[in-house]
Amino acid sequence: MGILDFLRRKRDEGPSVSAQPTTPVQRRAPAQRAQPAAEPVWRPSKAPVTYTGSNFRMVEGLDDVKHVLEVAIRNQYETRVTGEDRRIHVLLAGPPGVSKSLLLIEAEKEIPEDRRVFVLGSQVSKAGLRERLLSNPNIDFVLVDELDKMSKEDYDVLLSLMETGRIAVLKHRMQADARIYATVLATANYLERIPVELLDRFWLLYVESYDSSDFVRVASRILRERGGLPEGDAEAISAECWRRGYRSIRDVARIANYAKGDPERAWEMLRIMSARTPPTELVRSRGYRPRR
Repeated sequence: MGILDFLRRKRDEGPSVSAQPTTPVQRRAPAQRAQPAAEPVWRPSKAPVTYTGSNFRMVEGLDDVKHVLEVAIRNQYETRVTGEDRRIHVLLAGPPGVSKSLLLIEAEKEIPEDRRVFVLGSQVSKAGLRERLLSNPNIDFVLVDELDKMSKEDYDVLLSLMETGRIAVLKHRMQADARIYATVLATANYLERIPVELLDRFWLLYVESYDSSDFVRVASRILRERGGLPEGDAEAISAECWRRGYRSIRDVARIANYAKGDPERAWEMLRIMSARTPPTELVRSRGYRPRR
């Protein structure tokens, strides 16, 4: 039998069956995937700090936040006098309508005009801010409202200013290198829009939404001092604003401006708001389209 006949015979017989093992095959249990670690849950709360200063008179409560801002202002003056970098940069974050901008404006009042620069995040560029700082090296504070609205390419000057106080530029027809130890105080609504390396340079303070008791207390003061309303009417209107869902301090400020000292005008505006103005949370969630 030739080799070709042998191969044909093997083909016709098919593959040989190997002996089966007498013991069952032990199968490995499938490896369990590691469960992702649960994300830490954190909620802001009020720190047990009592503010005894005289600044920030237009803001009710938030004693711990006021205390930090006052320390930041004091440390900047110590930096100016001693030459040692003792700056504390502060970022107030949180939802709209919780007095962040008002706190920043109150801080601005405590700083001499020639020692500060106030900018809106949406209206500032790094070239403009850099030129302003270089033109006045005696600036102690940079106040930025709505920091999260700055363009990403404009954050560079803040990164250098906050870390080393150095403002350096080497471009055609523009060369400068200066040390400006200024403190940055800022506000923001949406932290995810701010680069992590910039957030790391701030003491971040999250200002939460008011609860009912804090809201009524803050709103009553605004209605009394700005709207000229009697205390009883101010408290009643504030409580009704909360009940109807108008929980932004800006809503209260509008009522105060509309009232002009007349409680009936305040109630009139509240009735108009109830008929025509969606509640605060609906507006913030973009859910204010009327249903038919």
